[in-house]
Amino acid sequence: MREWINNRYNTNFTEDDLSSIKDFSLIWNVFENVVCQNRFNSQSISNGIVNHQMNADNFNAHLQYFKQRYVTNGILNPRFPYLNFRQNDRRPLIEDVLLGINTNNNDIILALIIIVYRYRNNLFHGLKNMQEIDQQKDNFDNANNVLKIFLNYY
Repeated sequence: MREWINNRYNTNFTEDDLSSIKDFSLIWNVFENVVCQNRFNSQSISNGIVNHQMNADNFNAHLQYFKQRYVTNGILNPRFPYLNFRQNDRRPLIEDVLLGINTNNNDIILALIIIVYRYRNNLFHGLKNMQEIDQQKDNFDNANNVLKIFLNYY
């Protein structure tokens, strides 16, 4: 597949460039099946966080990553709108968590999962530029780890 992509899109991706994205497809499948019964919605995630008594401290490294990515000098930066939030994605909650206004344990975890969900939608619906997809490696490494930590509670 990598050779076909490289030939088709005039790229020079290595296996390592694409591994986190491939891994994301697999772990999202597990996550959506186990946690969401194959239908993601923020309320089922909220319920799972409460029912499994999750601790936001376990997600702290990834919260810091997303804060560094989307906040500059205490305000949301130009990257943030590219998450392409939809109406039910609870954007105000995400903003407050990233800006440090909301430090509620459950809200932090929910915000991280919704950011990962936005990565999922942007990837699966073709909003990621194929020629630059390798530049998403750190995003998907963090997304994968957020999902793994969440799934460890199940």
